[in-house]
Amino acid sequence: MSQFNQPVSFLARRTGRRSLLRGLGVGAAGLTGAILIGCGDDEETMDDSMADATATMDAMATATTAAMADDSMAEAMDAALGDAKHYELVSGWYRDEPVVYYDFGMQSPLMNAAGVGVAPIWALITGMDADGNPQFVPHQHNIIDVVPGHAGYSDLWQVNLVTVPEDYVADSITSKMELDGMAYPTIQPGLFVNCPVVPAGSTLENGEELTQGWHNGERVYYPDFGPNPAAGIPIWAFITGMDTDGNPQFVEGQHNVIDAIPSDPGYSAFWIVNLVVVDSAYEANTIKSATDVAASGFEVLTPGLMVNCPVVDMM
Repeated sequence: MSQFNQPVSFLARRTGRRSLLRGLGVGAAGLTGAILIGCGDDEETMDDSMADATATMDAMATATTAAMADDSMAEAMDAALGDAKHYELVSGWYRDEPVVYYDFGMQSPLMNAAGVGVAPIWALITGMDADGNPQFVPHQHNIIDVVPGHAGYSDLWQVNLVTVPEDYVADSITSKMELDGMAYPTIQPGLFVNCPVVPAGSTLENGEELTQGWHNGERVYYPDFGPNPAAGIPIWAFITGMDTDGNPQFVEGQHNVIDAIPSDPGYSAFWIVNLVVVDSAYEANTIKSATDVAASGFEVLTPGLMVNCPVVDMM
């Protein structure tokens, strides 16, 4: 079967190495830093300006992963999204240095040349504090309207903040239809987050926890990799050519190459696939950087595919 018909695995050359999760950063304090939702920070790189944002994010993570508010909510079912999966880390190269990342496959549409199609997520708040930080409803889980396999789904979510009354009961709204019926005021702060929905019970090699959300009254789960622009960047995979059915023949043992990590300006976890066609003399992992790719003179094919592969650590 074509590796292109197996989107989670076609870039997923596995590594047995475990590594510590490093936070992907949130940008700044206030609304931009505070908004989303269970993403951790690397204390070694976080400066004082992010302290308030970190506190708000920790509070949000606690709220969204807490037990549901009452017994009636406990009767809700998990969305039927298939069997639980274990997501292992994948080895890659970044400017001659090894990196590891997850591969969540091709679930997000590539728009135009490099744009990422987005789907909405709704977070409920009671308003803003004096510093402009959203006051999230404790114990309320976020709401989405599409899941993997449905038209319009994307791992990249556009944040919508819904202002509910002070007496709102957490998790009394669990679907977009119910939200629409209430006509609460909603704002879009212009933020996007990488939160791929995975089957209930799934695990990640680094131990990242899943956040619960709602979809049509059923529980859904996702790891939260934090803010991400709605734009893709390149990844280079290496092939010797195509078989008679048009399937790429990947170079055995060669790790894929990227040119940005979370600490770099312009980083995105959504990667546009480039296929580097090497010759028969090429030895795996001779090329370990985008600069080397450009200098090699090898033909590069662009099949119009995009994968969600958040980098979590340098090896």
